[in-house]
Amino acid sequence: MPEKRYGVICRLPGTKKIVLVSRPDGKEWIHPKGRRIPGMSGRDSARREAYEEAGLRGRVHSKHKTVVICRRGGKKIHLTLYQMRVTKVLKRWPEMRKRDRIVISAAAAANLLQCPGMRKGLRDLVGKKG
Repeated sequence: MPEKRYGVICRLPGTKKIVLVSRPDGKEWIHPKGRRIPGMSGRDSARREAYEEAGLRGRVHSKHKTVVICRRGGKKIHLTLYQMRVTKVLKRWPEMRKRDRIVISAAAAANLLQCPGMRKGLRDLVGKKG
């Protein structure tokens, strides 16, 4: 049975910019994501991951979501991605020593995302080629 994860595609308002974070090993760029936090909805869990992994606060749109398939370590993952409009970019956040964060165009983000599912999610929610 596939694992379920929840994440966000973080868009800066008034721009066509996306925020990506590195995996803790620094070898890959991804959307902030993680497992569902007990007692929280998938959407709220995704918002928490954006705060912890990328230092972002914002509004997660429950109607703007897509489900994609990713593979990690031979496991199949059902990743629900929500669109998040960033309202605040923090200077300090819980995982700032573990991860890097970049702000780039959606097209450039699509080129950096190695997981085809994450690229598809970006296309589905932002409408950029990738």
